[in-house]
Amino acid sequence: MSDPLIAALRLLSHFWLEEVRPDDLATITALPELAETLPHVDAAAVTDLAVEYQRLFGFNLPPYESIFVDPAAMLLAPATARVQALYRQAGWTPPAHARVGAPDHVGLELLALAEMQAEAKEELAGFAHRLHTMHLVLWVPALVLTLRRLAPHPFYAILGELTLDLLLTTLPSDSPIDHPDPFPVLPPPPVYKDRLNPDVPVFEENSDFSPPASIELEMGLGLRELVKRLLTPREAGLFVTQADITRISRTLDLPTVRGERSSMLETLFRQAGEYELVPGLLDQLRQLLAESEAAYQNWAEEYPAWTAYSQAWCRRVVATRDLLTVSEEMPRTSEQ
Repeated sequence: MSDPLIAALRLLSHFWLEEVRPDDLATITALPELAETLPHVDAAAVTDLAVEYQRLFGFNLPPYESIFVDPAAMLLAPATARVQALYRQAGWTPPAHARVGAPDHVGLELLALAEMQAEAKEELAGFAHRLHTMHLVLWVPALVLTLRRLAPHPFYAILGELTLDLLLTTLPSDSPIDHPDPFPVLPPPPVYKDRLNPDVPVFEENSDFSPPASIELEMGLGLRELVKRLLTPREAGLFVTQADITRISRTLDLPTVRGERSSMLETLFRQAGEYELVPGLLDQLRQLLAESEAAYQNWAEEYPAWTAYSQAWCRRVVATRDLLTVSEEMPRTSEQ
C-alpha cells in the first residue's frame, strides 16, 4: 500500500478505537469526508459524538471479528486466538493503551495492517496479505452493513463507508481462498450444562425462559435453537442488533422488549405467538435478510475481487431464509 493509504488506515483505526476528543479535531481535517460531517466543531459536537460512539459500539454493535466469524459469536473465542496468532507470527503487539475488550477489534486490525505495510519488509508482506484477505474483508462488510441499519451520526456513517471502500478497493485479486467458503474452520460453540443435570444441555446457564409448547411447535424447532441461529452472524448471514429487535417489536405493535439480545428475541417470539403475529415477525426477519443479501450482491458488483466473500455471506442468508420458511410451514400439534 502507498503511504497515503497507510496514513488513512491509521486514521480510520484511531476513530474506530475510541471516541473523538477535542485534540482530534485538527486531525479530522486530514480526511475531508469526515470533516464535512462536523460543520460545527465545538465542545458540544465532541460530546455528541462520544455519546453516539457508546450507543453504537458500546450498546448495539461490538466491532470484533469473533462476533461475526466465530460459531460462538462471543468475545475471546477461537476466532480471536486466530487473530492473536497472526499478530504474534508477524511480531506485532497491540498498543498497551488501547481500550478494547479483545485484540480482534476492527481498530486494532486496521492498525496492525497499517503498521505491517509501513515496515515495507518482505517477511511482513505475507502477514499483511493474510490479515487483509483472510480477516478484515471477510467480516468488516457485515459490520458496516449493521452500522448502516443503526442510522449513525454522519461521522460514523462515513467512517464505516471509508473503511469498507479502502479495504475492498485494495483487496488483492489473488486472495488466498482455496475452497468455496472463506470462513475459517473453527471449533463449535460451547454447550453449557445444567449443574444439577449434567446430561441435559442448555444454552444459557441462568436462563429461566420457558417458551410455550405451541410456539416451539409453530417454529418447527426449539425456539432457543432458532434464536441462537439468528443471533450468530456466521450462521445467520447478518448481525441482528437490539435496535433491530426493538424496531420489529414496534412495527408489530407489541410491548417493548428489553434486556440482552437473546432474551429480547426470545421474548419477541413469545409475544408474537401470544398475539398470533409469528408470520408478521418472520416477514420482518425476511426483510432484514433480503436487505443484507442485496447489499452483499451490490458490493460484489462494485468490488469484483470480493465476489467469493459475497457468495459466502449470501449462502448463509439463503439458508436462514429457508429455515424460517420450513419452520413456518411445520404443522402444529393440533393439526397432526
